[in-house]
Amino acid sequence: MRPAGREEEVICPKCRRYVGTFERCPYCHARVPKRLGFRLLKWGGLTIAVLGILFLYVDLHSANIVVKNPPTVALSDITETMNMAQVYIEGKATFVKYYEDTRFLGMFVSDDAGNSIFIRAYDAETLRLIDMEKQRLAEGSSEPKFPAVGDIVTIRGQLRVRPEFKMMILQYAEGIAIERPAATRVTIAQMVSNPENFGEYQRIEVEGKIISSTDRGWAIMLTLYDVPSEAQTTLIVPNTLTYFGRELEAKVGDTIRVKGAFQLYFTEPQLWLASWDDLEVIG
Repeated sequence: MRPAGREEEVICPKCRRYVGTFERCPYCHARVPKRLGFRLLKWGGLTIAVLGILFLYVDLHSANIVVKNPPTVALSDITETMNMAQVYIEGKATFVKYYEDTRFLGMFVSDDAGNSIFIRAYDAETLRLIDMEKQRLAEGSSEPKFPAVGDIVTIRGQLRVRPEFKMMILQYAEGIAIERPAATRVTIAQMVSNPENFGEYQRIEVEGKIISSTDRGWAIMLTLYDVPSEAQTTLIVPNTLTYFGRELEAKVGDTIRVKGAFQLYFTEPQLWLASWDDLEVIG
């Protein structure tokens, strides 16, 4: 039984139906008077909840008073017991691809010992990374926002660990920090004749003439020709770069200076282009 004297707060004064905590009758739409304490409790609770969420958001992204930064974990130390854990990982990007059908970013990150983990960012955060890189290029900033093969990356995310597969979810675009190492200048002949002198995914700079161009869908393959030595190599231009507001300007017959990440495809050296900033037409 409801307490005496409180019936006016739960019964509509007009149609005399039970309305509970509603301040307006859902039947006749008449206003139902409520005590000041009730209204303060209702709106005060909502205000505290909203402020609490805002505080947690700010704390997560900057202050870290309540939400502490997660630990940095070596790739070799990731085990199944860490499934769903929030951690930082560091390593070198050895594969980066934007999947246009699902609009997510896929990337493998490896350490010097050969351990690797697959990184995935879903469509909303991938599109944010693309927008951030477009803004960087427009502003002329030298700090990359979208990862590329050969980059040193530090990533904060949530682990998904199974017996035969390790994966991390990049949950927000600001959770990745990118360092793009300086490139070592060599000739195509040196790269082709002595590939053992170069580390896997080491960034190098070469000059060459474009003698062919093949569109593979996920990338454009440019064949670079070193005129003095007649040596050749392949430059891979990922389709991701076309989403940064520019298209490939170099064409067959142009001589270019380019920086890229060195990789052996079976026994053939090739280079991965990381940014439009790394390609210059010189002749």
